[in-house]
Amino acid sequence: MKKFTAVLLAAAMALSLTACGGNSGSTTTAGTEGQTTKEEQAKPETDTTAQTEAQTEAAGQPKEGGTLKMGMSVECMTAAAWRIRSNQETVTWGLVYEPLIKLDDAGNPVGYLAKSLEGDKENLTYTVTLRDDVYFSDGSHLDADVLLWNFENFKEKSQTSSTHFGSVDSFEKTGDYTVVIHLNEWNSQIPYSLNSVPGLMYSKKAFDENGEEWCMQNPVGTGPYVLDKWVNDDSKTFKKNENYWNKEATAYLDSVETKVIADEMSAQAALLNGDINAYFGGSTSFQNTMMKAGFERAANKMNYRIYFLIFASDVEGSPLADVKVRQAISYAIDSQSIAENVDFGITFVSKEYAVEGTPFYNDAVKGYGYDAAKAKELLKEAGYENGFTTTVYAGVDQALTSYLVAIQGYLKEVGITLNIEEQETAIWTSKGIYDIDEGMILAGHGFGANLVNQQVSNFSKRAKEGVGMLKECKLHPDDLDNAIMSALQASDTTEMLKYEFQAQEMIIDDYCLGYPVVMSEAYVTMMNKDLVDANCFANNDNFPDFTGIYFK
Repeated sequence: MKKFTAVLLAAAMALSLTACGGNSGSTTTAGTEGQTTKEEQAKPETDTTAQTEAQTEAAGQPKEGGTLKMGMSVECMTAAAWRIRSNQETVTWGLVYEPLIKLDDAGNPVGYLAKSLEGDKENLTYTVTLRDDVYFSDGSHLDADVLLWNFENFKEKSQTSSTHFGSVDSFEKTGDYTVVIHLNEWNSQIPYSLNSVPGLMYSKKAFDENGEEWCMQNPVGTGPYVLDKWVNDDSKTFKKNENYWNKEATAYLDSVETKVIADEMSAQAALLNGDINAYFGGSTSFQNTMMKAGFERAANKMNYRIYFLIFASDVEGSPLADVKVRQAISYAIDSQSIAENVDFGITFVSKEYAVEGTPFYNDAVKGYGYDAAKAKELLKEAGYENGFTTTVYAGVDQALTSYLVAIQGYLKEVGITLNIEEQETAIWTSKGIYDIDEGMILAGHGFGANLVNQQVSNFSKRAKEGVGMLKECKLHPDDLDNAIMSALQASDTTEMLKYEFQAQEMIIDDYCLGYPVVMSEAYVTMMNKDLVDANCFANNDNFPDFTGIYFK
């Protein structure tokens, strides 16, 4: 195993990831006794995969031309490739940036801007070889010097550097189109990271000529469109990239306009009146309303979003330091009812930090079905028969008020008084999600083929060193850390899943560090029937492909 192709390793790791598709196979979950699978609860009226195939067949040959007008729920905070983090930024800047690695229809990592990715576990290296025909929209060439700069810039300046490049020691240019990634320990997740933000390429020429601050508002990538105009908190206009390198792909649309429409009633009216053709970032209530009005739902087929209640446990004097209390809270919440009644059956229930039908899902995890009597019994055993008061924190940008109120009501039924504190985005993203040392947070975040990376960031000991959620939490058990890091450093699929399964059981059953309230597909766009999504939003990648959308 001295030499092997990392793409082949990653392909082996992802062979069964096809079932990750939001609507393919049995993609969801049961809780423990008394909860039902996604197939048994109300499902979205639109099957994304079938919808895409049916649309394409009905539309015949793609039509060139037209302007896609798309609403977005919030504004982007930055345009620099290495700083992208929010869902809105991911979707918006998918017009401009492209990754080194893509995921094919079966979920296997394959080269895109990178021609190949070769891993050598014995020597702790990955070798990235670029195509020689890739150009940025400013006409500059993507070569090894530019790739090297992008990697070093991401590692130094990105807020997700520790998640993706935490095991990277250095980078080395070894040819005109070749860069070697040197690791300090083996990391099986690098191919998936290069399908994410670390794999996006920004023009070094633009950075050198204009400076870093300019780049924050001016994206310069290799993608099919370029930013023409940005009116902050209002709109953006994109036009075709005249220097687009990929002659095998067609940018069918003449232009794309995105408009910030925070109010969902206004977004609904804009869709119904034809002022916009699509809307990204709508709540489950919004999606349900628009599907009933005849609009179609395009969802990413690989990535999911978990709404996780995470405990700031093991704080001296806190009831949450007792695992029985954390388990009682988990039993007290009726996730199935939340999915059906709050989310109209669009979200679904999972007993663990993974989705059924994916290779990461561990059947041995017991989880917590709704059982208020069991919750009260555990509270009594822990010495809290008369209940206690605690606080849950969330960011206002995540629009989780309905979940928070539901959880507050369920905990009241078992004697726990829950105070809700929703923090402004700037406070939440810079401090709240990380530095709370007592209480709970409710946070939504995406995961897909990078699930092990997420566990490293949030539940290993690295969470205390980097930007993991609740890094001030004192409970980071050695055996859990060992399991997560062993999965990260695995040499093959079997070994990785062995340790990942161990980590799942510890996170949920043994230590109850968090409770998965509900899950959903990560990126959902509501579209009118004039649009055909041919692998734009409904793909397996972390970013949309805007050469895969057109008007009928």
